[in-house]
Amino acid sequence: MADERGEMPVRLSSAVASLVSRDAGIVRKLKQIEPRPLSWSFDPRPGHEHDHDRALDLALPLLLPRRIADNLYPFQRSGVAWLLVHDRAILADDMGLGKTIQVIAALRRMFRAGRIGSCLVVAPRTLMENWSAETRTWAPELVTRRLGDPSTDPKGGWKQAVARAHILFASYEEVRTPSNEMISQPPDIIVADEAHRLRKSDSLAHQGLRRIKAKRLWALTGTPVERDVEDLAGLLSLLEPNRFAVDDHRLGIAILRARARPYVLRRMKEAVLPELPPITELTEAVPLSQAQQQAYSSATQAVLSGEYLALFNDLRNICDMDPTTGESSKLDRAKELIEEIVRQGSKCVVFSYTLGPLKALRLRLRSEFDDIAALLTGELDLDQRDRAVQRFKSDANCSVLLASMRVASEGLTLTEANHAIFINRWWNPSTNSQAIDRIVRIGQHKPVTVYYLTCSNTVEDRLQPLLDRKELTFAQLIDALQHRPEAVQQLLEP
Repeated sequence: MADERGEMPVRLSSAVASLVSRDAGIVRKLKQIEPRPLSWSFDPRPGHEHDHDRALDLALPLLLPRRIADNLYPFQRSGVAWLLVHDRAILADDMGLGKTIQVIAALRRMFRAGRIGSCLVVAPRTLMENWSAETRTWAPELVTRRLGDPSTDPKGGWKQAVARAHILFASYEEVRTPSNEMISQPPDIIVADEAHRLRKSDSLAHQGLRRIKAKRLWALTGTPVERDVEDLAGLLSLLEPNRFAVDDHRLGIAILRARARPYVLRRMKEAVLPELPPITELTEAVPLSQAQQQAYSSATQAVLSGEYLALFNDLRNICDMDPTTGESSKLDRAKELIEEIVRQGSKCVVFSYTLGPLKALRLRLRSEFDDIAALLTGELDLDQRDRAVQRFKSDANCSVLLASMRVASEGLTLTEANHAIFINRWWNPSTNSQAIDRIVRIGQHKPVTVYYLTCSNTVEDRLQPLLDRKELTFAQLIDALQHRPEAVQQLLEP
């Protein structure tokens, strides 16, 4: 057990001691900080020469000073302190407040104190590199491995991977059917990033993680409610299955909120980062072009009984662009806005949940500006997506990122832009908010303008009340859990 200072009075394994015995200075440091034990042992047989390097990697955390100094915001330090006293928790900070950084800082302290020896981070495949880069920045002494990656883990087994790394990264697809080794030897802590993906209890990822009975589970999501109250109930049932059930959503918002409060930390940007620049949100209604109007009228007259959802989607697509001629009042207006933004020397992100408008807008822009736009869609592989994002961030001649909302609403930081244009909006207001928060987050120093393009006197007018109702549910259930600064003062690190 740890003493009151969180230190573990243990001895070094003989393998690591032999590795560092030639350096008396390192040995003195190791003895002074009374490090945690290591489960790894050195194999001297031929063919295991690289184990020397792995052992030395695992010894690096032992060289941490007694006190860890991180360049964190005060609210982030509060978040770290809160995580350290919660084995099972939902970090539901508003998007853009650095949930990943807070978790890495907390993990670093837990490894240092000997409270954990292994960690599994489960995240969307597209965020693996981001997690790896952030860990290198905020906890460079921790060894990380991509689970099942032949380049970093040739043997591919769970036990071997745990023995050679502090933090293992896996995608949600890879935990749908956890191995027997992972189930019998679970990690000390699981971190589930973008955990709203686990809201459905019948999903394979939810069921797979439920079988890995780690003592600690931290769920990270700025949107624990995407559709309705059942989303939060499903997430809580995974977090604490002995206390919560999926059917708890039937208890009502007030009761579920009260029961969830001890497990959820929620902070809003405007409360903890008042220095962030202001956001101006503008809704611009544009008329349908002649071709769009004809297609719209034809679609409404041809609908068959009972096919109203399909009609609704068809009409929304026509509002974006006429499927036959490619005419689009929205794209014409978007091009005008982009021209003005480029003249100002600023950058812009254009969001759409369908790909057709993005590709058509790219052609329009190329005809006048050469190649000023990068395209980011789910059709690209991970390397291509990364190149598109990096080009937008670093190339002064690339002023526009044409982004699929499904791809660009998670994990990206796009503070190089201070304008956003929504060709359309997704059903869930949380997804739209996540897209905006790629731009409005830590590191943004310019005022941000967001344009929502909509076609007047169409089904898009009917979508707004739906979005308003969902935003009200989110506010009543999640934003009402917001922790005020005075409520966490006792958790601040000295």
